[in-house]
Amino acid sequence: MEITSKQHQHLFICTGKDCKKNGCEELKTELKKSLKSKGIKNIKLIKTKCMDYCKLGPNIAINGELYHHCKSEDIPEITTKLKNSN
Repeated sequence: MEITSKQHQHLFICTGKDCKKNGCEELKTELKKSLKSKGIKNIKLIKTKCMDYCKLGPNIAINGELYHHCKSEDIPEITTKLKNSN
């Protein structure tokens, strides 16, 4: 057997009702821009439904670790974490 694809990191962003109300769509857009500008290509940004932490949103999960109250100001820290996880 031969594996030909590179492993991707997974970044899930909650798009449930409360996270939408708290800015998840804007966060997703800014995350995409930041990843592209930093040349980070091995990330799968996946929209997901409610993560059951509605009062703590917007919520994201990176490789199984949950992050709450995510804002645009957190993007540099998020992208650094993703870049250093390669």
